[in-house]
Amino acid sequence: MLTTGRFFSIIFLAIILNCLLTGAVFAGFWDSADMGKSGLDFNSGYDVNTVSTMSGRALSLPHPGEKENVFVEIRNGNQISNVYVGQRTYWEKKGIAINPNDELIVKGSKAQGKDGKSYVLAQKVVNRTTGGQVELRNEKGEPVWSGRSINGIRSDSPSGGMMRSGGGMMRSGGGMMRR
Repeated sequence: MLTTGRFFSIIFLAIILNCLLTGAVFAGFWDSADMGKSGLDFNSGYDVNTVSTMSGRALSLPHPGEKENVFVEIRNGNQISNVYVGQRTYWEKKGIAINPNDELIVKGSKAQGKDGKSYVLAQKVVNRTTGGQVELRNEKGEPVWSGRSINGIRSDSPSGGMMRSGGGMMRSGGGMMRR
């Protein structure tokens, strides 16, 4: 005979097993990527000595991982790389559309995480399927969301130091003005 306590224990165990297998319920709470298992500094760990260009098919939509950074997994042959495409707030405003199976070209700094996964800290991403592209870092590897423009001038404006004014263009408080 099945007792009430045993019945609830079996139901509880079934729910836990279902959640662990699907991962849906616990993903927001225990996502291992959010615990920083890679050991990488995605914003300042760009190494210009490891920059290369690779192509592959997107395996996922852009999604948050470690510390609200956004990643896209791509497959190139037998290798799967986790491409870091920026901070969540930046990617939501300036990112490009990427869908599973889109053909991507990624230029960036390669790194191996402590978690055993391959990472690419993207400088530029081109979606060959849609034609979209986004520049995420300058040649020195400085992220565009850090507030530095391409030539290194610090700017807190989203336009990276360029400001439209009265039909003209003003750069860093001076420069060229057209009417």
